[in-house]
Amino acid sequence: MVHSTECSPERRDPPRSRRDQTDVLLEPVPRLEWSLATEAHPVVAEAAAPASLRRSWIHTAAEQKVLDLYRKLHGSASRLPAPWWLRALDRGELSSRAEGFAFEDDVHRLLTSRDGWVFVPWAGTGETGYWEYAPSERGTRHAPTTVALTDDHPGWVEVVAAHTDGPPPPLPLSGTGGLLAALPVVESW
Repeated sequence: MVHSTECSPERRDPPRSRRDQTDVLLEPVPRLEWSLATEAHPVVAEAAAPASLRRSWIHTAAEQKVLDLYRKLHGSASRLPAPWWLRALDRGELSSRAEGFAFEDDVHRLLTSRDGWVFVPWAGTGETGYWEYAPSERGTRHAPTTVALTDDHPGWVEVVAAHTDGPPPPLPLSGTGGLLAALPVVESW
């Protein structure tokens, strides 16, 4: 009787590593994952208000899932592109995403109820947008007065005066009340 060692159960090739078993090695790409989470679906061609930009996963998914992903990707430390309200929510400065949305809507109502203010939706990835005061773009000024939302201070609003060269430092304001009080001066720049 002839025994073949090739078929013998005692002799087997060592198990191949996982890497050897596939031609493709998949690795997570955190920035790509975040990019998809902040991308609007469907893409917004024109937006008349911040609410019309709230179409991405970060705006519609369960709030805790959004925070979990942001924290998993070290969002605050790596300064992932994110809306002001998400960074504030992450630090516990806002009680909910809905509170951030309500603030955006209040600022929008305040500014668009006045002549000359226009909402500009073309901000960075995941950002809210900003408002420009069109009458301030006159003479040699190349950039109009701008109101933007920020998580840099607890008032959440800042204004950048119309300018020709580099922008002046932003003027922090305290919420919609501070913005309303400052508008007569802001609109005279």
